[in-house]
Amino acid sequence: MIGFSKPYLDNKLTEKFKERASRDDLPPFMHNDINSILNPKKLHPSVETVIVVGLSYASSQNNNTRGFISSYTRGRDYHKVMAEMIKKGLKYLKDIYKDIKYSYYIDNGPVLEKVLAQQAGLGWIGKNTLLINENFGSYIFLGEIFINKKLVYDEKSKNKCGDCTKCTDNCPTDSLHTPYYLDYRTCRSNLTQNKGFLKKEEEMMIGNCIWGCDECQINCPYNNNIPRDLHPAFEAKIGGNIAEILNYNRKGFPPSWTSSALSWRGMRIIQRNALIVLGNLGLKDEKYKKLIVKKMDDRSKIIRYYAYQTYLRLGFNLEQIKGKIDQEKEIDIDNIIKRK
Repeated sequence: MIGFSKPYLDNKLTEKFKERASRDDLPPFMHNDINSILNPKKLHPSVETVIVVGLSYASSQNNNTRGFISSYTRGRDYHKVMAEMIKKGLKYLKDIYKDIKYSYYIDNGPVLEKVLAQQAGLGWIGKNTLLINENFGSYIFLGEIFINKKLVYDEKSKNKCGDCTKCTDNCPTDSLHTPYYLDYRTCRSNLTQNKGFLKKEEEMMIGNCIWGCDECQINCPYNNNIPRDLHPAFEAKIGGNIAEILNYNRKGFPPSWTSSALSWRGMRIIQRNALIVLGNLGLKDEKYKKLIVKKMDDRSKIIRYYAYQTYLRLGFNLEQIKGKIDQEKEIDIDNIIKRK
């Protein structure tokens, strides 16, 4: 999909963003240059048109493993795929306009990409805060090209969510309690990406998710009967096999994972989540027990902590790991026992 937007933002489409910014309620990963976010010409004074590109990553391959991994990360890193396509498009534009000036963004920089996408006619921002296209659903990656040439702008897409509340009703952590507002503090997808130690209630919120959460998309009617597997690059290569994940190490991280969009957080976060998921699902199995015990020797304090905690949550015999407990100097095992 491709559309053309004017280089300034519709006030109605930015109302909620402005409200959140005014009460300091923006996610920590949001770019802090609010002025440039709301005024594309502040970022690029010469911009006359924003070309918005959308790629469907809808897949027919289900995540049938016990640990869930979000669809957007199961294929090749979309940043790289989109960049390659945008560069091809730019080569074409350079042949037409010899004096063209441009810059492009793919989920980075001070850009409200979903607002620009709606202005470019690619879809509307739904109650789940995702861009929804009537024909391709919400499994869409976005990229933006800012150019100094005025092209014909597309008509802004109209919101077609209507009275439907399936995304808000099915959010597992009630993070969509207010339509068109996502509470990042409790969003399951966000929690799986947080670094360090999680609070006990946050661990419970993760459920079976090792990375991300697609519930609001899975339940969206606009994702029924849409074309899938349109781009081979996004074919699912990784899955949430907990045993395999706990067996990986930094040097043994397989190529399919290092080429994915989740590799930026590293294996430590993935394995931490896998251990939490084991406890949440109550998977008291001897094969998992061996892996958990092995992780008690991990060089990461965080992994060792969650290995002990998961071992205790699953009700394995504490006496069998007494030697490891006696050797552990950094972790308060007594506190883990109380917390489990």
